[in-house]
Amino acid sequence: MKNTIRMGALIAVAAALVVGCDSESTSGATPSVSTTQAPVTQTPSDTEPAPGTSTVVETPSATADPTTPADDISGSGLCLDPSSTGVQNALAGLEGSWVAGDGSTDQPGNCGNLLWLRAIGGNSAGAPIHVLFFHDGKYLGTGTSEPYAFTSVVGSSSDAVTVNYRWLVADEPFAAPQGGPATITYSWTGSGVTMSGPLPSEVTQPHR
Repeated sequence: MKNTIRMGALIAVAAALVVGCDSESTSGATPSVSTTQAPVTQTPSDTEPAPGTSTVVETPSATADPTTPADDISGSGLCLDPSSTGVQNALAGLEGSWVAGDGSTDQPGNCGNLLWLRAIGGNSAGAPIHVLFFHDGKYLGTGTSEPYAFTSVVGSSSDAVTVNYRWLVADEPFAAPQGGPATITYSWTGSGVTMSGPLPSEVTQPHR
C-alpha cells in the first residue's frame, strides 16, 4: 500500500515537472516575424524625341526688339556670327565634334525672328549635319533629334527656314545623293518653332 502511495506521488511530481517545462518553453519562445518588402516603383526617365522630329524648345515671347541682338551670338556685322561665344557654346553642347557651316546672313537692324546655322560633324560628303535655330539672341535647339547627312538649307525668311533632306538610293557617290529631296519648313510661331512634317524613313533609317 505504501509502495502504491509512493509511486503515485512520484508520478504526480513528474507530471508537474513536465508541465512546468512546457510552460517555460512556450513563454520563452521568440515569435517568427515575416517581413514583406514593398515593390520599388521607378519613375521613367524623359524619353528622347523620335527620330525625324523637332527638338526645338518653346520659349516665352520676346519682349525686346527682335531686330536688335542684345546677346552673345552676334558679331562681325551679323546677327548670327558663327565664331561668337553663343554659337560656339551651342556647338559644344552637341554630342561629338562639330564645326559651324553656313548660316543666316541677316545684319543688325534687320534680324529675322528665326536664325539658323548648319553644324557639320565631319569632313566627308556624307558627314552628319544638324540645323541649329536661334531667336532673339538665344539658342533654341536643333531641327531634329538626330543629325542627318545631305541636309541643306534652301530658303529662309524672317519667320521660316526651309530645309532639304536627301538620301542615297543605290550605290551613287556620297557627293551626289539621288533620293529626295524631302522638304521641311521650320516656322517661328511667336513662342516656339514648328516643323511642317516628319521626315521619311529613307532619311531616318538610311540603307547605307
